[in-house]
Amino acid sequence: MEVVRTQPDVDVEPQPSELLGRLERQAAESGRLLARVEALEEALQTERDARRRLAATLKRERKAAEALHARAQRAEAAEAAEAEELARLREAAAVTAQQTQLIWMQLSEAERQLDWKSRPFWRRMLRKPPSA
Repeated sequence: MEVVRTQPDVDVEPQPSELLGRLERQAAESGRLLARVEALEEALQTERDARRRLAATLKRERKAAEALHARAQRAEAAEAAEAEELARLREAAAVTAQQTQLIWMQLSEAERQLDWKSRPFWRRMLRKPPSA
């Protein structure tokens, strides 16, 4: 069998200067890529640190929000209890006012009866009212 060649035999072996140039270009590219990787790793670490700080802040804020919520619930419960107490005291004050008015009326009636009973004998006999 015969091999058909379309191109004449060319020296395919590269020259050492070409190899050295290619090696230097690859080393430079490798250095650039390594610097890029390091920059990306640094950015990644910065991002992780920021996320960690954000998570800690979020945790603190949630804890503070829970404490505020509990405090608000206690305040609402206390306000409701105080409103009930206020209503009870107002009702008691109204009852006390009515009782005071009744007592004054009874006292006035008792004074009137006492005046009738303590009038002089001759007025009682004549059924005259006590002198004012």
